[in-house]
Amino acid sequence: MKTLNYLLILVLLISFSCSNSSKSEFSDELISMDTEAEIAPVTRQAGAEVAKSVSSEQVFYEQDKKIIKDARVGLKVENYDSYRLTLDSAINSLNGYISNDNLDKNDFNIQCNLSIRMQAENFEKFLRYLENGDAKLLYKNVSARDVTEEFIDIEARLKTKKEVEKRYIQLLSRAHSIKDILAIEEKLRVIREEIEAKEGRLKYLRNQVAYSTIYLQITQELEYKYKPVKEKSFFQRLWKSIDKGWKGFIVFLLFLFRIWPVILIGLAIFYYIRRIRRKKRKTTKK
Repeated sequence: MKTLNYLLILVLLISFSCSNSSKSEFSDELISMDTEAEIAPVTRQAGAEVAKSVSSEQVFYEQDKKIIKDARVGLKVENYDSYRLTLDSAINSLNGYISNDNLDKNDFNIQCNLSIRMQAENFEKFLRYLENGDAKLLYKNVSARDVTEEFIDIEARLKTKKEVEKRYIQLLSRAHSIKDILAIEEKLRVIREEIEAKEGRLKYLRNQVAYSTIYLQITQELEYKYKPVKEKSFFQRLWKSIDKGWKGFIVFLLFLFRIWPVILIGLAIFYYIRRIRRKKRKTTKK
């Protein structure tokens, strides 16, 4: 009987030690994954070094640079309406589109501010069209920003985070306790939010690289013509003044009728004070 009890105790000890070792291994794996996620590339220089270590990525960095181009152009035209028709036709023929259109017209000029999105390969061609057209060029400013390093850095970060995500998914399939499942799901939620943020930034950069932006200001000077204001005749103005005066008098009467209790109280006080003064005068005469 004692031997049987000893065997049972021994089995329980072995199973308990195995479960502890599996839990420790599971937690150690979680810690190691967190450490790997923390030592992932965290600077643009690190992303560039990763790219340079692979020959294909190095070729990508040298030949397929990611450049964001912007331009600001000012034009003066003789006829805004006719020039706008030809401009819209040129934008459509070069596969561009207008993202913002603001028109301001007054007695002195017509001014239109356009934000034009143009395919990168047609950017220079469209600028030459604006320079060599019928409009007078007032100013032109072109800027270019190289985002190749940032592009490669984001791709490297994104690749690392997706690999970490896969390992968390594999780890989730092996988890048994509710505590471990919740911990892994929280890690997955955080890593997926980071992946979505990086993918959104990458999508934005691709759009900015694929389409350049031209801020175009079109101005047409107008010949100012003085237009005198036609005023009404004397009798019309006189009748209008009489009408306004009568309406004001009616408003005043209505105001008096509205405060009639105050008027009555005021008259009563005035009468009382006057009566007291008369009595004082009579007593002083005696």
